Amino acid sequence: MSEIKERLAHVMDRIEAARNRSPYGQKVTLVAVTKFHPLEDMEEAIHLGVTQVGENRVQEMEEKYKALKLPVIWNLQGHLQKNKVKKAVAMADLIQSADSLDIMKEIDRRAGEIGKVQDVLLEFNISGEESKHGLPPQSMKEALDTAKALSHIRVKGLMCMAPAYEDVEKTRPVFRKAHSMWTDMKKEFPEGQISILSMGMTHDFEIAIEEGANMVRIGTAIFGERHYH
Repeated sequence: MSEIKERLAHVMDRIEAARNRSPYGQKVTLVAVTKFHPLEDMEEAIHLGVTQVGENRVQEMEEKYKALKLPVIWNLQGHLQKNKVKKAVAMADLIQSADSLDIMKEIDRRAGEIGKVQDVLLEFNISGEESKHGLPPQSMKEALDTAKALSHIRVKGLMCMAPAYEDVEKTRPVFRKAHSMWTDMKKEFPEGQISILSMGMTHDFEIAIEEGANMVRIGTAIFGERHYH
């Protein structure tokens, strides 16, 4: 059995166990984060049943997007610069990092140019860490009002990242707050539109699922340590 196959099976077991502990009884979608991992690793994961992949950088996504011959749902989850939005909209099924009003408007503009309605998640910086991107939670009403006025983006839910605490239990309040905000978001859009709560990565995804995440973004636990270049 390959290392990726073994690790992926272990991750799926851990997701299922966390899901069984969650009071919400939600289904959980895995986004396999392939940043800095070679195309072959992505292909192997897809052959093993992964249906969604995540990239952080538009440039790397573009290289793999052009080379990949297998069907998969593409998630862009890294901070998006304005000058990369045009390319991102051309490729991404879901942009998870709509992290400012300006970026939402630029995504809308670029999607309009190609006649697309772009699915997005609003990224909130719930922990308030200065090093993290994201909308401040207190700006939620303004963000939702802005999004509703843009005809070429469709908000599907909320994304957040917790601080990388050594004691992973400390992430719980961040995820709890995100779940509460996500529940409030549902009231502002047509029924069923707000369906994705994306939170939890390799070090904290089990806590995130226990607190209601229905999408997790996992790279290292599946593909091993990244080789940065």
